[in-house]
Amino acid sequence: MTNPIVTGQQIGLLGGPLYTTYKVLGAIHYSRILGTTPIYWLETNDADFNEICSINFLDKDNMLRTLVWDIDSQGFSCGFVEVDGKLLALLDAFFTHVKQTAHTDSLRTIVLDCYKKGVPLGIATREFARKLFHWPELTIFDPSEDSFLAAIRPILEAEAAVTREGDQCNFFCIDEKKRMAVFKEKDGFTFRDGRKIDLDNYKLTPNVKTRNVCQDAFFRTHTYIAGPGEIKYIAELDPVYERHHINKTAVKKRMSIELIEPKTKRLLKQCALSIHDVISMNKDMLVKHVLERETGSDFNEIKNSATEATKKYINQLDLLGLDTAELNKFLPNEIKTLTGKKRAREKESVQILLQKTRELSDRLLPFGQKQERVFTILYYMNLYGGLDFITWLFDHYNFDLQTMEIEYG
Repeated sequence: MTNPIVTGQQIGLLGGPLYTTYKVLGAIHYSRILGTTPIYWLETNDADFNEICSINFLDKDNMLRTLVWDIDSQGFSCGFVEVDGKLLALLDAFFTHVKQTAHTDSLRTIVLDCYKKGVPLGIATREFARKLFHWPELTIFDPSEDSFLAAIRPILEAEAAVTREGDQCNFFCIDEKKRMAVFKEKDGFTFRDGRKIDLDNYKLTPNVKTRNVCQDAFFRTHTYIAGPGEIKYIAELDPVYERHHINKTAVKKRMSIELIEPKTKRLLKQCALSIHDVISMNKDMLVKHVLERETGSDFNEIKNSATEATKKYINQLDLLGLDTAELNKFLPNEIKTLTGKKRAREKESVQILLQKTRELSDRLLPFGQKQERVFTILYYMNLYGGLDFITWLFDHYNFDLQTMEIEYG
């Protein structure tokens, strides 16, 4: 395999968040431009189960919904956690709550063919990835393979040698199904719990500071397709590359887009909002913006001004020696009541518009985050073409795009 295009991501349910799909399709796309091969590094050794145990989507009522695989992962590397009844129930709930389309049943069959009770999540995820990314030139690589671990061991042993006493080493030991942090002490190495260990008795796997170095040494990578966060930390790895005399690969930023569904496009027009408006404000701010635009009033500002003017009026009456106790009780409350009633009437008149505004926010900035970090690709596949939607997305792939209108299906 000569100078491939590589991308990587930890395993996730149903393909993980959208940006995983963008990374893999980017690797395939760029490899075709350069005439080389693409590799998807499917990280099975990551142990942060809370990052990968949920699925987010819009249900049949266009409401944001989160389904969580609520189990004790026992600290296992995520690839070793086995599919169980709770996960199968979660997958069933997903297909029950999404809008039922011509693609729902076939997608359910595909998913359940991959996610079978007792199957390790790493294997289930790899099988599902093969269904999604059906391009024959793509290699889906599991970094727990013995041949890879044997090849990179000298790099990680060299890291152990230069680690300062008391510091954590830039690798993990694989202890049965767990990925264990290793610390260097005066008389050898220990796990976090203080157990002394002999590195020769364990397989070693890279951490965030050595993963790309090991990757590039093993594959002789041409270009790595990365997200913005990865680009930042890869830029800081020069000393590690230099220490091991390994050439640092080029890095190319993946596509990062907002998917614009036909309904999203209609809602933008109906609410007289731009995509920038929606993604630059959280949901509460966006609703307030639309309410003030429609009513022409900032009720809080008006209420505060009226309250301040009332205080000044009562103070003037005090100077005349008048008893203003009753006014002090009555007027502020009356102002609050009257402005509240007025605001309620205004809100009622624009409730439909405000609901559309909330849905827009859920579509483009779900839970206040970028769409690509929240939604699963399967949500869009169910609505727009099933597996063919992945092909459509690939055919329209462009590293420089910021939005993509869905015109498929």
